[in-house]
Amino acid sequence: MPDTQDSKSSNTLSVALIVPDARRRRILASALAGTQFTVGRELDAYPPRNELPDFAQAPSCSVVIVDLDDEAEEAIAVIENICSRNTTITVMAYSGSNDPEMMRRSMHAGAREFLVEPLLPKAAGEAFARTFSRRPDKEKAPGKLLVFVPSKGGVGLTTITTNFALALTKESGAKVVVVDLDFQLGEIALGLGMIANFSVVDALMNVARLDKEFLSTLLLRHSSGLAVLSSPEDYNFFHSPVDDGAGKLFKILREEFDYVVVDTGTCHGNIQEALFGAADKLYLISEMTFPSLRNGHRLLAFLSARDWSRNLDVVLNRFNSRHGDIDENSATKALGRPISWRIPNGYAAARTAEDAGIPLAMADCPITRVLVQMARAACGKPLIPEKKVSQRFSFFGSKALAEPVKT
Repeated sequence: MPDTQDSKSSNTLSVALIVPDARRRRILASALAGTQFTVGRELDAYPPRNELPDFAQAPSCSVVIVDLDDEAEEAIAVIENICSRNTTITVMAYSGSNDPEMMRRSMHAGAREFLVEPLLPKAAGEAFARTFSRRPDKEKAPGKLLVFVPSKGGVGLTTITTNFALALTKESGAKVVVVDLDFQLGEIALGLGMIANFSVVDALMNVARLDKEFLSTLLLRHSSGLAVLSSPEDYNFFHSPVDDGAGKLFKILREEFDYVVVDTGTCHGNIQEALFGAADKLYLISEMTFPSLRNGHRLLAFLSARDWSRNLDVVLNRFNSRHGDIDENSATKALGRPISWRIPNGYAAARTAEDAGIPLAMADCPITRVLVQMARAACGKPLIPEKKVSQRFSFFGSKALAEPVKT
């Protein structure tokens, strides 16, 4: 096993390579040359289990890169064994193909990164930045937690949450993440035209190795800059381990992002209750129907009894002041609280956007205009005066006006 001296520079990370194939090992070492990764040790075979403790405890080794292609099962076992013995070492998987299933298996074993041959300088630099950023930043204030909760199913929660998060990304210019807690049938990634290989459940089921670096491997990145922690692609049920990891997950998210936007969906009661108590702002999404208003009143009573409703906005979706048996005054009386935001009825536009996988916020429409105003209020920007609405450009540059509907 060739051995070289570990780097002691403060702005580099010492790497051990576990790559049995000599040619692939040379290629990888060459790709790392000139980066902030310094190869400190090269292993030409997967180490046996009884050698792992000494190897994994080497204080000067920050990163271990394990090749999956020589013998996948052995490689996965090595990743799992190293991660179970040393949580300070970052393990990266390395492969010649971008296989989603192998990526999932290596991440579940504990790998923080999945590097694909040929390893380009940009990919190496991004991996270094994520690894180096594990150091805690104690000066940064936690990000704001903005929680969206429905009064009942079918009120448009996901559409509003997704497009609000997009608008907030643009209006704030800050780091924003949206979290889909509808574990069974979440649709945020779908609505953004993306498919997730990993989900919020992968974070919640792996609490022992959950940190900001591991979390970064689970996130999707939308072209707008919005980060997405998706719901699972497969339908399933999840139990107590999911509840146990929620506090840690949202602590890390608030450390990493300026705004954490949450679609509570069908998440477990324990998680939802914890979010209600921790939220900087709650948005109750309702509509002008008797079942929705009744449930909204019940939820508001629950929140008020715990002093959690002080920073709550009531959002009436599919609002139409000219039609229906229930007017706004009746809705206000039913809820026992004034309406904060009125999102107009735009079912056809929402349905078209959903089917196309193109968010409403990507173009001008009445719904988008209200959500932009909500986003501006959330990030402390002044609302757009009504007289200037016709002169303003929308989220992505097309003309779009937002009426100042905040009360």
